[in-house]
Amino acid sequence: PSQTHRGPPVIRKILCSLFDGAVSSMAIYRAAIAALAIASQLPEASAFLPGGSLPLRGRPQPLASRPAVRGGPALARMAISQDPKTDSELWKGTDTLDNQLRVRIDDVWYDLSRWRKAHPAGSHWIDLYRDQDATEVMQGFHSEKGMEMMKRLPKSKTIPEGVKDVSQVTRNFREWRKELVNDGWFEREWQHELFNVGSWATWIVAGLYIAQIDTIFAQFTAATILGIANTIGGWLSHDYVHGRGKFADVMRSFGFVCGGMSTTWWSDKHNKHHARTNEVGIDEDIATDPALFLWAPDPKNDAPWRKWQGHYLPFPMSLLFLIWRFDSIKVAIDRKIWPEVAGLAFHYAVMFYFVSLPTFFGAMLLSGFMTAIITTVTHQSEELFFNEEPEFVDAQYRSTRDAICSNPFSEWLWGGMQYQLEHHLFPTMPRYKYPAMVAHVKKFADDNNLEFRQTHELELLKMNVNMYKKVAALEPVAGAKGSRPESQAGDIASLVASTVVKGGSATVKN
Repeated sequence: PSQTHRGPPVIRKILCSLFDGAVSSMAIYRAAIAALAIASQLPEASAFLPGGSLPLRGRPQPLASRPAVRGGPALARMAISQDPKTDSELWKGTDTLDNQLRVRIDDVWYDLSRWRKAHPAGSHWIDLYRDQDATEVMQGFHSEKGMEMMKRLPKSKTIPEGVKDVSQVTRNFREWRKELVNDGWFEREWQHELFNVGSWATWIVAGLYIAQIDTIFAQFTAATILGIANTIGGWLSHDYVHGRGKFADVMRSFGFVCGGMSTTWWSDKHNKHHARTNEVGIDEDIATDPALFLWAPDPKNDAPWRKWQGHYLPFPMSLLFLIWRFDSIKVAIDRKIWPEVAGLAFHYAVMFYFVSLPTFFGAMLLSGFMTAIITTVTHQSEELFFNEEPEFVDAQYRSTRDAICSNPFSEWLWGGMQYQLEHHLFPTMPRYKYPAMVAHVKKFADDNNLEFRQTHELELLKMNVNMYKKVAALEPVAGAKGSRPESQAGDIASLVASTVVKGGSATVKN
């Protein structure tokens, strides 16, 4: 496709000079740091940073449901010390034992009934752990400030009955994690961070440069390069959302400025996947129907095309980033997260100024396909938990498999996701520490009677395709559990599912 709008000559010269000068990665890196630092200082944006005004990362509640008092420590003090008689809405339903929200963290039971309404990630998140242990989730998905504020939460005066103590495996894991923290495994190294950002910058500038050439071959090449850059940018955004410390705080804005995705939307969706991996009805990453089915569905949720899903598999996978970007825009606007809206607007303004629509969509389809393959094969062929809530460590070993990459380019392109089990066990650990962690994760499995799963990348892909073909041949099962949690009702996949499946069910009955 020919592109008629390429931008002013001055900007074209800048792109050319960047590319011809071996893509001055350090200059791009510094410029990105400066821009993201400015974004991270905005009050609204800093509310979602570990060092910002709210202690926990995740999805903010709608403004209408938030307490009147806003801010970090002030909000926490209000939620902890407020008299229930002075705010009936905040305390509504917490004055009886049946409605108390008690959560165990490091063997201490906390009464989070007052904190439910004020929890920045939303009450649906915190309610998942009612009368349960949430130690690993607290350590894995909260900021350092959030961990400190936890100590000021009120202790529960009652302990739920019938709650089992954590297993010895979990206790061994906690001790192991403390050792890793003390040994510096979670510390960032600037050389690796510079390489990660620099490699993304190299590919994105190269793609924009080639997109200025008006030939079909150049546009196809640009779409390929930009697709790879988008996938690499996605891994970087993923790193910074998980990360802790000042660097991650600043770079978290990378997601919506450079990656085109809302970090708030991503935190809410992705952290739930990490915390309750492969739990049906909770983990949204396995809610892929009606396009793709991971188990035989109830007849009312079935679709007539399921029998062919092993053949059309690449098409819905290619839509991954388009769906994610649509959801990101929707969440940022609906929740009025203006820094993210501004960052997304800037991202698309730059992309559409230098890249034609066909080339851009081609890049997104390619990136979606690559990313979908990488993110699905390490989980979907493993155990699914329909009516089981296993402990965190046990669940990760049973639901996650590492991939062995066959060459250096593949090792780079996977973005650390080939070490999926290491990442799930230690989500805040920098990804360049994972290769050295593999032997330790395997040893922990051997010492604790767990199964460490690792398969070559091509064999892993074959396993996943065969799984889809097997499910395609299964008869529907009456009463089979649905894939979507109630909290996931407004994203594009759920909207399509609720509309299409009704039509599909009617077709099946007829």
